[in-house]
Amino acid sequence: MKETVTATDPRIMRLTAQTEDIADMCQRLKDEYHPLLNGKRFITDAMLSELLGVCRRTTQDYRDRGLIPYYRLDGKILYAEEDIEAFLQSNYLPKFD
Repeated sequence: MKETVTATDPRIMRLTAQTEDIADMCQRLKDEYHPLLNGKRFITDAMLSELLGVCRRTTQDYRDRGLIPYYRLDGKILYAEEDIEAFLQSNYLPKFD
């Protein structure tokens, strides 16, 4: 005899939950995707401050002091990811035990 599977079946509920998780991951990827422009990927000032765990005033201070190159486009500040990586590498201090 064939088994009838309903929406309340634990297997269906697990599949539904997994499908929702995948849909959420896809949405996050879409929201966080930044296409390349001439081989470079850019992030905003707000994104940089969040990534570095500093306030936006600190990123402004880095710009004012010439520590991080940036682009100003219609009042919006953009940073090339490769410039941020270079900034971080130049300020890397290895841990000494």
